[in-house]
Amino acid sequence: MARKTQTLQLAQDATMERIAVSAVSKVGVLVPPWALLILLTGAAAIAHAAWGTPPAVTWATMAGTLSTVILTGLTWAVSHQRNLLGRTHSTLTTFGAGLWFTVATITGITQQVTLMLLAFGGATLAIGWNIRAVIRQTPSEGAHGGDPLATLFDRAKESFGLKGATVRTTEVTEHKVKGKMALPAGEKTAEDAIKNTDHMESGMKLPPGTVIVAADEDDASQAHITFSDPRRIKQPIAWPGPSRPGASVAEPLRIGVYQDGDYVEHRFTGHHLQVNGRTGSGKSIGGAWNYVAEIITRRDAAVFCIDISKDDQTMGPLRPALHRFETSKAGAVDLIRKMHAEIPERTKWLAARGYQAWEPGCGLTYWYLHIEEVAKLFNELSGEDADKLEEIVKEIRSAGGSLFLSLQRADYTQIPTLVRSQMAKMCFGLSDPEDVKYGVSARQRKAGVHPHEWEDFYPGMAYLDAKSIRPTHYAMPLRTFSWGRTNNEANAAMRAHAAAYPASDRAGDEFTQRLTDLAIPAPPRPEAIPTPAAGTAATSGTGRWANAQWDEDQAAELDARTGDQDDRPAAARGDLGELLGDAAELVIASQHASAAMLQRKLRLSHAECLRLLEALERKGVIGPRDGASGAEDGTQSRWQVLVSPTDVKAAQALVEEIRREGDVVAEYLRTDDPDPAVTAGPSDPIDLTPEEADRFETPDDGQDQRQMPPEEAFGLVCDWIRHRQTIGKPTFTAGEDELHTIRTTAGRKRPWIYKALKRLVDDGVLTKDESGSTTTFTVVDLTPLDGPGLGRAA
Repeated sequence: MARKTQTLQLAQDATMERIAVSAVSKVGVLVPPWALLILLTGAAAIAHAAWGTPPAVTWATMAGTLSTVILTGLTWAVSHQRNLLGRTHSTLTTFGAGLWFTVATITGITQQVTLMLLAFGGATLAIGWNIRAVIRQTPSEGAHGGDPLATLFDRAKESFGLKGATVRTTEVTEHKVKGKMALPAGEKTAEDAIKNTDHMESGMKLPPGTVIVAADEDDASQAHITFSDPRRIKQPIAWPGPSRPGASVAEPLRIGVYQDGDYVEHRFTGHHLQVNGRTGSGKSIGGAWNYVAEIITRRDAAVFCIDISKDDQTMGPLRPALHRFETSKAGAVDLIRKMHAEIPERTKWLAARGYQAWEPGCGLTYWYLHIEEVAKLFNELSGEDADKLEEIVKEIRSAGGSLFLSLQRADYTQIPTLVRSQMAKMCFGLSDPEDVKYGVSARQRKAGVHPHEWEDFYPGMAYLDAKSIRPTHYAMPLRTFSWGRTNNEANAAMRAHAAAYPASDRAGDEFTQRLTDLAIPAPPRPEAIPTPAAGTAATSGTGRWANAQWDEDQAAELDARTGDQDDRPAAARGDLGELLGDAAELVIASQHASAAMLQRKLRLSHAECLRLLEALERKGVIGPRDGASGAEDGTQSRWQVLVSPTDVKAAQALVEEIRREGDVVAEYLRTDDPDPAVTAGPSDPIDLTPEEADRFETPDDGQDQRQMPPEEAFGLVCDWIRHRQTIGKPTFTAGEDELHTIRTTAGRKRPWIYKALKRLVDDGVLTKDESGSTTTFTVVDLTPLDGPGLGRAA
């Protein structure tokens, strides 16, 4: 290899530094055998001078011999834990030293034979001990075969509580050193080593984050250990281009680089992915862009995207490559409903051909449903549509699809726990340690990952744990690819990439084509009753006044055509005139009048819908169908629509008249028959509800109150909003006295104010805050008030 890896160099430098520092101590280890030889020589000279002549020499000889035997036996006994070579060497050294001392006591150290034994025998023993000392002080050079990682670990392992563990290097690359750790069987586990990674780094004097430990799935006494430089991914890494263009989406997606230099390759089929991270952490540009950029290069994949939070800001550059992209609530609901309806058809198709689940080459296009800021979508969806989305999460996998959900905090207030439990986890930077448990997997938490330490300082850094991620990498930091040094550069690069892989080149199967072909573009917000071009009103497939026969299969299509009207509860739509106008508009648009249809669209009771139909009959909008029975048979209504959608101006005028005037008969027949058990005397006080009291309100001057046209009435509210912003009081409540004055001046009931304010919230003029005990509204942008769309009826 041309150059050493930076991490390996750290380990080698640390090892060599320690070896250099210990050189002096190694020299000191060589001295004791020679010092002992000199000491023994001096002691023998003194002993000869004291006891070297008869009769003392006889007793000295006996004492020296006995001492030699005792010390030799003791040495053999106490060195039983040494190997045979060490035990023998120690015992022979003791025996030779004692024997020479006894001889030198008798003959003196200057005797030729005695001196020769000292020179050759003593020196041989001393050198032998020096050799053993050198080998014992540098075990890695012998035992580890020059493995610097093993040497570094062995020198520090007692300091971090892993005495008895050993490490051997298994792989060395440009950016990492991988090893296998053997733990003391029955004493330590991989979890102990994982918990001690911080102490390992401290003991080996390595940068924080260098050591990654993962359990061995086959042996509880073994663990994988990886040394890499954590500083490498602190800088952006440029996108290298698609990894496998033209391949199946079942092949891995390359979306970034791990800390150890390996590419992040995720086989993203057969499961869902939750992407979590604080604002600015890179979960959209780093996560969504890199995944979708890879997916659109595969021949058998289609991407459907929903973002009702940021419109085109995030996924707009990818629009040409997306099979469908919805930025409005109506479009999102339409996509969810249609996808929900197609899933059973796809599973039937697969089952008929012998497939238990989607497989590459099965003939179906794999679906990816990407939802940005999914928490906002769940908050906006009706209960029925939220249930459909949850069912998609549970069912789409076997039909050939996956969900990619992006959000900032994945607790139960933001996303259903059932959905969260089905997700693999990708977690970018967080701010609060408490958020970690919602964004990472159980084994990542056990491994002690810490994305909250990144915050938004390193956009694109993340942890990933999914089905295809290797056990050595689920707790290793990664960095997703960067698409440019500036936002403009990144957007330009993504637009060019999306243009090179347009969705039109991957039309997909029949199910995919139905979802794509029925996609309804997000047009400018229409007037209350749009006026189509001459001659097109009866044939237009997208106008509200399309000439269509109503049936249940057309319900979802009409939902999208009529905006979010069906998602508003009846209480939010105002008085009877407003409800009756909504009903008339629906009946004329669909050319179908039935209680079932109005129930579905207006979310009212069956009895209330019947009263509305009777009122529409009195208004001349509908009439009895010839030959129809007195009840609906489920396929045909007993009413026929008398107003044609082709005469747009006449229809519009009639609907506006109904909105203004309401229906006197229905106004006072809206409640059920009185309860006979309820009685009251002529003198009993009458308690009116606020709604009932509103009916008896009269102008202060006692004159009849004229009801303003919708455009004029709503204009009063818009002017008041401008006034509040001008005087520096942008925050208010719906109970403001000035709003009450506007309502009475316009001749409107109390619910009309709430509807007008809701309109302004939807158009981005106001924001709504329901966190306190009282709902407040705040002016944020007056620009939409200057557009033509806000001139319509409120």
